[in-house]
Amino acid sequence: MAQLALVSDDLHFLQHLLPTWKQQFDLRVLNPPKPPPRIRGPHDLLAGLRNRRLRSRELPPLAEWADVVFCEWATHYLEWLSHHPGRAKLATRMHRYELERHADRVNWDNVALVLFVSNAMERAFRAAVPDYGGQTAVVYENIDFAKFSTRDRGATHRLGMLGQVIPRKGVREAVEFFAAVADELPELSLSIAGGTPDARYRQWVEEAIAAAGLGERVTLEGFVPDLQAWYHSLDIIVSNSQAEGLQTSLVEGVASGCRALSRGWAGAEEVVPPDGLFSSATEFRQRLVEHYALDAEERTRQATGEREALLERLGARPRMAELLASLAP
Repeated sequence: MAQLALVSDDLHFLQHLLPTWKQQFDLRVLNPPKPPPRIRGPHDLLAGLRNRRLRSRELPPLAEWADVVFCEWATHYLEWLSHHPGRAKLATRMHRYELERHADRVNWDNVALVLFVSNAMERAFRAAVPDYGGQTAVVYENIDFAKFSTRDRGATHRLGMLGQVIPRKGVREAVEFFAAVADELPELSLSIAGGTPDARYRQWVEEAIAAAGLGERVTLEGFVPDLQAWYHSLDIIVSNSQAEGLQTSLVEGVASGCRALSRGWAGAEEVVPPDGLFSSATEFRQRLVEHYALDAEERTRQATGEREALLERLGARPRMAELLASLAP
């Protein structure tokens, strides 16, 4: 049985796989606290030093014990291991954030396998690290699709966005886009769910809602405790992001029977069909008008077809466990 060390400071996207992985591998998991993203004071400085000490103490024994070390996130732990190789083969999964913040600090000569959640991310990595000589693959096991079922579709006239309310997610602009179609589709409402770590940006979003007179139709929900119920309350899941790896809320929404409407960031086409992509307020309005012009049966047929096609597409991708096992001697 291959010896696999999993290093991750956030197991959210792998938790549902661990019972199976424990049967497939001799598995050890290192799940340390996240290091602070920025040093803003003495507390962050102390946490950063503790994390650095943990890396130098905990990672070398794992790299000598394991056949394969898998860093789920291509961040500080991958950086350290790539410069302090042990006997283990090193693998990672790279997302948009790590490519932007960490890729140039990794010694890629010592990384045997890089996994991605989208073809677009793989292309971006190859462009950024053109001399990479290891193996790459596109996978998708971020969510347990069994947890996302469809409901009996009847129009709720409710759109939803899920994610942090930050500039990259294009929330304020989405409110302005919604305002452009609000008079034409007076039953429509927009639910914006997710944390608001940027207080100033949240204020700008609230000001945009008020300026458009949409206080009764656009709501900032904050944290949503029952995601399945929230997705079931929607007709359409919306993304207006500037960039994503492969936005989880789009995949979950489609798996729950919503239709998806997305700005055309690189990779969005892997989730959303061409008639669900937009690049302007005019196209956003057009997509909504076209959708609600359909009768209920056609809307249901399209949502069901898009769900089946997406699950088949993502389900056909390679399994991470098989790729990791292939690295073991």
